Amino acid sequence: MKKQVLFIDYENIQNVDLSSMKDTETEIKIFVGQTQHKIPFDLVMSAQTLGRSVEWVKIDGDGRNALDFHIAYYLGSLSKQPGYDSFIILSKDTGYDPLIRHINKQGITCRRINSILEFSKEKGLLGFTDERMAKVMDNLTKIAKNKRPRTRKTLTQHLSSLFQKKFDEQEIATIIDSLFVQQTLSEDNNKLTYNI
Repeated sequence: MKKQVLFIDYENIQNVDLSSMKDTETEIKIFVGQTQHKIPFDLVMSAQTLGRSVEWVKIDGDGRNALDFHIAYYLGSLSKQPGYDSFIILSKDTGYDPLIRHINKQGITCRRINSILEFSKEKGLLGFTDERMAKVMDNLTKIAKNKRPRTRKTLTQHLSSLFQKKFDEQEIATIIDSLFVQQTLSEDNNKLTYNI
């Protein structure tokens, strides 16, 4: 049976809920930076329920892109082993994208996701009402294509303003993640593209 591997860049994304992974056969490798010493109890508990399918990898060394190179190493090593079918990198770091394009050209299935929600079988909004998402979609479609927020930061600021700062940064991030899940948004080289 072919295996799928999910690499989690924990330096880049700390809000990880593994509860949606229970019914999958996916191997999960969580990469933790050398200076990251605190892992939330909820994440540890949800990882434990997945047993041996989860591996924690504490990287060696500290520096720019150190963790990214560790993921690239593991990805390269596993892609050469028989039995592995596809690879997913959970990270908002678009620096992985050129590597992923190269890997796909070699006939190996690999992609990057921005949120664990994208991996979930459920494509719902997970806690956000249709009314709120309708407001977001209505707002974004009214903005001329060349005037829409082009980066995550500007989209976060825009949505915060739209909801008059009623939501904290994490709630706004979940709305943005939901837009990725619905394939309304995509990202390449830190630039957002709207599929609306």
